[in-house]
Amino acid sequence: MFHLFRSPKAAQVTTLTLVDSSSAQPPESPTRGMAQRRTLPSEQDRTLTAGARQWLRSLPARERPLALCSMYSRLANRIAAVWADPVDTEAVFDELMIDRRGGRLGFPPLVASELMRLHQLHEQRLVRNQSD
Repeated sequence: MFHLFRSPKAAQVTTLTLVDSSSAQPPESPTRGMAQRRTLPSEQDRTLTAGARQWLRSLPARERPLALCSMYSRLANRIAAVWADPVDTEAVFDELMIDRRGGRLGFPPLVASELMRLHQLHEQRLVRNQSD
């Protein structure tokens, strides 16, 4: 099963450098990898898209990830954008749930539980589609 909750290492702080995508300056330290560089969030990253709002309304009321949408709208937009494609949806969940970069702190418990419920809903949908 996937591990979404914060580990005991969550108390340790990892410093990430925000990098404006239009900036041509290199990161402060040459030892920092590209995985630790982030672009500044766009307006679309901070709000739900129309497609994400529509996706949210299409979900059963008890399964709607309201904390995810509120706290991580960029992520909710991304899940909503791929929800119709089972392969892409699974890839997004894999990327979220498996720490391939190392040092990720995880999600707050409420968001983690919403992501787990969404993943279960996605898996149920796959089973239904395979039985049709």
